[in-house]
Amino acid sequence: MAGKKTNFKIVFITTLLITFLLAANIPVWGNTPEFRLDIDSLKLSRGESTTLAVSIVNAQNAEIVDIEGIDNFRIVSTSTSDGTQIINSQVTHTRTYRHVIIPKFTGEFTLVAKIRYNGSIYETNELTVTVTDSPPAEEEEAKDLFIKTVLSENEIYYGQKAVLTYEFYSRFNIERLGFLDDIKLDSFITQEIENDNLSYDFLYINGKRYVKYIVKQIFLTPIKAGSFEIPQYTFQANVSTGGFFDSSKPYYLETEPVELKVNPLPTDNKPANFSGLVGNLNITSNYTKQQIDIKDSLTLEVTLSGDCDLENFKNIIQDEIPGFSVYETEKNSEEGVEDNKYFSKKEFEIILVPEKTGELEIPPININYFDTRTKTYKNLEIPGATITVTGNMPQSRESYDAPASADVEQIKIEQISYKNKDNGYMTIKLKKSMLYTVLIALSLLAIIVLSIIFITISKKKGDKNLGIMYKKIKKSTSIEEIYNVFNDMIKYCFNLSIKAGTRAAIKEKLSPYGISNSVLEVVDCVEGKNSDISTVKGKIHEVYKALSKLKR
Repeated sequence: MAGKKTNFKIVFITTLLITFLLAANIPVWGNTPEFRLDIDSLKLSRGESTTLAVSIVNAQNAEIVDIEGIDNFRIVSTSTSDGTQIINSQVTHTRTYRHVIIPKFTGEFTLVAKIRYNGSIYETNELTVTVTDSPPAEEEEAKDLFIKTVLSENEIYYGQKAVLTYEFYSRFNIERLGFLDDIKLDSFITQEIENDNLSYDFLYINGKRYVKYIVKQIFLTPIKAGSFEIPQYTFQANVSTGGFFDSSKPYYLETEPVELKVNPLPTDNKPANFSGLVGNLNITSNYTKQQIDIKDSLTLEVTLSGDCDLENFKNIIQDEIPGFSVYETEKNSEEGVEDNKYFSKKEFEIILVPEKTGELEIPPININYFDTRTKTYKNLEIPGATITVTGNMPQSRESYDAPASADVEQIKIEQISYKNKDNGYMTIKLKKSMLYTVLIALSLLAIIVLSIIFITISKKKGDKNLGIMYKKIKKSTSIEEIYNVFNDMIKYCFNLSIKAGTRAAIKEKLSPYGISNSVLEVVDCVEGKNSDISTVKGKIHEVYKALSKLKR
């Protein structure tokens, strides 16, 4: 018995010694903080994006105070990641802040980050970035991703429409793409051409196969003459990587600014009754009949087409046509893009009703316009016609002959008596003023009841699209899919991409609605990859509840 106790003590003491020895080798945190600035490329061209990374090592409470020189660049997006490494029992913790930047100007720029840590300010290493002008078209087309700004015309006249097209070229599979900026042009009325399905085509450039996407087309209507710049805009394309968690990688491009010159119309030889049509105009016409009965009508069919803006052209007939009543209608109107040029077409129907019989002359009809090819004012003519109107003119009521004279007997009615027939009904007599008051009160009551019913149904129904997206999030088991759908949800409600936007932009956009902090918590959870799916779904649920209330 004593031997067993002794063996137990030996085992116990040995265990303590081993535990103590192992404890002596427990890794410890490195004590030396380090602050570093890195960039993907030190040589850039205008419109080209790169990633600037600020790494903070072994300084978990440190914060970035400033990045000197960053004002020369546009920050497109910001992300944060954390990493831990153990080497020879030393634990190194690194937090990296990544900024996707695009240069604003050409030249040489110095970048250095300032970090506050434990009450002191530290500086990172210094980087010198060289920015040159955008490469020529040949060099641009040698890239795997690039975007072109295409104008249908570089010079137009006031009264014309131009087409602004953005063409995106890629040699990769693209998951999603779009502009980060709203395209706003103060000197033009803009009308985006609706395109439900993204137009694309396959082509070869310098022997390499590309997909060309028409990502946006806009009609530009100038509001004044002059030279105007179409500025550069930021474009994002997510390239598929095939990864499980990170299925795509965002790339950022800037469009090339272009200039559009708008010339004023010449005043020499300008018609007093100028139609306002500018461009190249074609006209076709047809009279449906050459001979009609006085009780019938004929139709003059006219079609205008070309690159003129026909939107404000409303009438073919400006003056009366002797012998006819004129009824003009606009039958059909369309505008679009053909071979990257503006095109419009408008059809008119002019119904002509004869007012008398005989040979009626319809004079030629002239439509003036400004021809941009010859730079002169011209007339297009709708040919006249001679219409034969037959039949007898219908007689008016007054033209009928009165009957022959006849004796007229005058009868005087002294009294009219009505026999009251109730037929089982009760008659109630009310003053008109009281009846009107009752009807108004009943109408107001009906409106109030219907409004309450509508509001109740709307609250119960909520936003159907929002509910569909949230159900998809609840069913998903993929962090990546959840994040993509959540991004679509925020974009649907606020037209804001949380994957592409900066934290400052997210906070500024969503703060008025009281959900900015909740949305940023979701972003931190997903991009930091330090939370499980249930936690992410829980935070998204809070955002969804807030969005549902806002939608109501």
